[in-house]
Amino acid sequence: MNERPEESDPLQSQVQALSALEKAFQEALATVPLEQILERITVMFTKTPLEVDAGPASRFHSRVQKVSVSMPEDLTAAIRQRTGSGGFSRFVTEAAAERLRLERLDELSAYLEAKYGPVPEELIQEAMREWPNYEEG
Repeated sequence: MNERPEESDPLQSQVQALSALEKAFQEALATVPLEQILERITVMFTKTPLEVDAGPASRFHSRVQKVSVSMPEDLTAAIRQRTGSGGFSRFVTEAAAERLRLERLDELSAYLEAKYGPVPEELIQEAMREWPNYEEG
């Protein structure tokens, strides 16, 4: 009896990829300190294969789409003053990419807090003391 292979299910493919990722995390956690793993995750969190040696605006894809955005006049004037005649779109694109990166990091942070609990205050204070230009206040 010849059975035709079922067409690839995108959801199943995603589940398999996430399972492989979870297995890799478990193996890493068994041999590498959690701090090192989290450091690598935060560094790589927003990177995609397209990002290697690419600027922030090119990390998404090479095609562009013209959009209309409403902004306060004083903000657009300040951006134009900083960027000149040709840099407005790039400035806004980089700002949007940075905002998206920060939101993704917030999501990762929320996930890790839900999974492992909040970071103890003494560890936060230790990290703050190691931060450049930290001043106790």
